[in-house]
Amino acid sequence: MSAPALRCQGLSRWYGEVQGLSGLTVTVDRGVVSLLGPNGSGKSTFLKLVTGLIRPSRGHVELFGRRVGPDNHAVFARVGYMPGEDVHFEHERAEDFLALLARLGGDRPARARERAAAALDRVGLAGRGGSRLEAMSKGMRQRVKLAQALLFEPELLLLDEPLNGMDPISRRHTMALLRRHADAGGTVLFASHVLHEVEAVTSRVILLHHGRLLAEGRLDEIRERFDRRPRRVVVECARPRPIAAALLDAELASGTRFADDDRLELETRDLPSLLVRLGELGREGRIDGLEVVDEGLEGIFDLLIGEDG
Repeated sequence: MSAPALRCQGLSRWYGEVQGLSGLTVTVDRGVVSLLGPNGSGKSTFLKLVTGLIRPSRGHVELFGRRVGPDNHAVFARVGYMPGEDVHFEHERAEDFLALLARLGGDRPARARERAAAALDRVGLAGRGGSRLEAMSKGMRQRVKLAQALLFEPELLLLDEPLNGMDPISRRHTMALLRRHADAGGTVLFASHVLHEVEAVTSRVILLHHGRLLAEGRLDEIRERFDRRPRRVVVECARPRPIAAALLDAELASGTRFADDDRLELETRDLPSLLVRLGELGREGRIDGLEVVDEGLEGIFDLLIGEDG
């Protein structure tokens, strides 16, 4: 069995008295995984530790089974990194900038030009290689940075807020590109603080808060941890108050709220039993419809942060 693309053990980083990351242990294998957390949660610090741009205060990182250190930089040939901040020269043209990076990576001039043009094409910037970076929009510069990460066709992509500043069309194009990379057997780890972006690309998440791991895994598996927490059900009915009273008396609902004259919001700790009773009420013609409110990633994240203090 091949080693996972990324594994870290007890990874910590301090900036003087400030804790950037604390005791992080995670494994990232094939597919698309989101590194999710609010600004300042440690996402960028983690990516910089993985790429070797900064060194850990404690713990270690492994890429494809090899420990990251000063003597094994060859492993980074299999990694593409997109930083959160702009790192290019503003006065340069997009293709010149990428070709320079390709030359630094060992390409001859003609091959470097070919590689740069191919990377721009992959991110939807074909024909824009002659544009100066200083004249490009934020979203276009983001795509140039993504092209930089893709330049040497890496197996592992490490992307820091890749969708930041992109318009909706560019976002969809980029999301599709990430999924194709994973479908081809690659690995994508992308940092984000935008919840709906994450849910649109992947269900596999690593949740960080204040530099610590809150949870990791598939979204549905994380959600199962909260099955005993109250769930919300919205019911459409002509007479909500008698129905609310009956459900409270039967201890099928722990709370109620009347949104309007024909809409009832229920809170329950026993969702299956409540749904059975609501089904009966529906067959009796006493309710017109219902919806189980899925808390989604945002609700789960809020709960986890609350638990973390």
